[in-house]
Amino acid sequence: MSQDAPKPNPKALALPKRRILFVEQFYFPDGWGGAELPLHLTLHLARAGFDVEVICGTDQYAPVDGEPPIDPRSQGIRIRRIPSLLRGDIHRAKLARQIWFYMALGPLMLLRRPPDVFVAQTNPPLAVIFVAAVASIWRRPLVIIAMDIYPEVLIAHGGLSRRSMLGKLLEGAFKWAYRRAQRVVSLGPVMSVRLRAKGVNKERIVEIPNWATGAAGVMSGSNNRLRAEWDLEDKFVLLYSGNLGLAHEFNTFLQAVEQATRAVPSLRVIFVGGGSRLAEVRLRVRELGIDPIVRFSDLLPSQRLPESFGIAHLAIVTLQPGFAGLVVPSKLQGYMARGVPILYIGPDSDIERFVARSMGGVCHRCGDIRGVAASLIELAANPDRLVTLGAKANFPRRVVWRDMRLRFGRFSKKVARPRDRHRGLRRLRISRPSSCSGIACRGALRRRDYSSSALFKGVGCKTSCSRNLHTSCCACACIEGGL
Repeated sequence: MSQDAPKPNPKALALPKRRILFVEQFYFPDGWGGAELPLHLTLHLARAGFDVEVICGTDQYAPVDGEPPIDPRSQGIRIRRIPSLLRGDIHRAKLARQIWFYMALGPLMLLRRPPDVFVAQTNPPLAVIFVAAVASIWRRPLVIIAMDIYPEVLIAHGGLSRRSMLGKLLEGAFKWAYRRAQRVVSLGPVMSVRLRAKGVNKERIVEIPNWATGAAGVMSGSNNRLRAEWDLEDKFVLLYSGNLGLAHEFNTFLQAVEQATRAVPSLRVIFVGGGSRLAEVRLRVRELGIDPIVRFSDLLPSQRLPESFGIAHLAIVTLQPGFAGLVVPSKLQGYMARGVPILYIGPDSDIERFVARSMGGVCHRCGDIRGVAASLIELAANPDRLVTLGAKANFPRRVVWRDMRLRFGRFSKKVARPRDRHRGLRRLRISRPSSCSGIACRGALRRRDYSSSALFKGVGCKTSCSRNLHTSCCACACIEGGL
């Protein structure tokens, strides 16, 4: 990442830095790949000339193993941490931890000098609503990075009824937050369709897929310690790495494995990670009688991804019906950036479109047990095709990272530009030199046009104003307070 990171822009350094407040529950230091995404983004924004502050929790989703990532504070990023409510496993009392995060988040955003832009990720989910409310109070722009779309995720799983009072309340609150945002980052075209259904204007949606995190490359052969530790020599290995959550489908995959293992005795399945459905998957494995060929491991730090990905002949990505466009697992980019072929099981979604576009894997619908088993048997017997699929899937991570930098840099500068601040002001007090007629100023105020081109260019202005915010503009007016 350090090689691809932009150097500070001298022109940007010469101007007052635009302030960005970023809200995310999991941040540095953390070994989870999902926590590295906001770390990479905030580092890029800081190096691009923004003044960045992050509000996050103190819990770690995964421990950091080996050399830690770059400390964002060394790049001028300020971190304000919400103290942890409970110690131990972060999945224990998860709802209580999230409620505590929300309770502490409000005062931290309100009792401070407002930033120029608020940025919120959907982790934890209700943080989007809290940040949108505070941004509305301060009348500042808001950017939402939609990693998941709520409450549709809960409704699709059946944990929340759309017709219930809580369902209607959450649906209305999230719709308001998304419609209020100046920009909403979507992870793909199918997710963009879902966002437009929530009432988000098409012009405000920016499609930026996730990028690969963790150490680059794969570690294969005898150099891979996990291959020896888990007795995977001369085995055909299927890898599922990441969260085993509500949105993921496992029944089709596990039944296909049960059928394929009769023809492929060397087949092995590795689950790396945890989640709300881990116990359910373990039970299903025992019911099918395939527990001798299935291994479960805790989530590994992102620094060990070259080892865990290096054991895989085929990487598994699944999605339940009804979740298309609501969730785009970031593990997909991790697999593809390291040249691991993909087996996708799920509905038509952004995942399938990424795989189809790269031609780096095979896709099946949920319930197609025979088709998945046939693909496993065929690929196990045809290592040359696996190599071909891996080569096509290997989309260089530096290309994805460069594209992300360009897109985020482009729209973040538009959202944070000074004139957006002026449009957010309800009341302006104008003081102008006596020699200034102020005709253009009064006309601009009547039109509610607070842009610099209209507000700061008067007629007959001969006297400069030392408090003028724009040194290049005619000094016919200055804004007192409120900025």
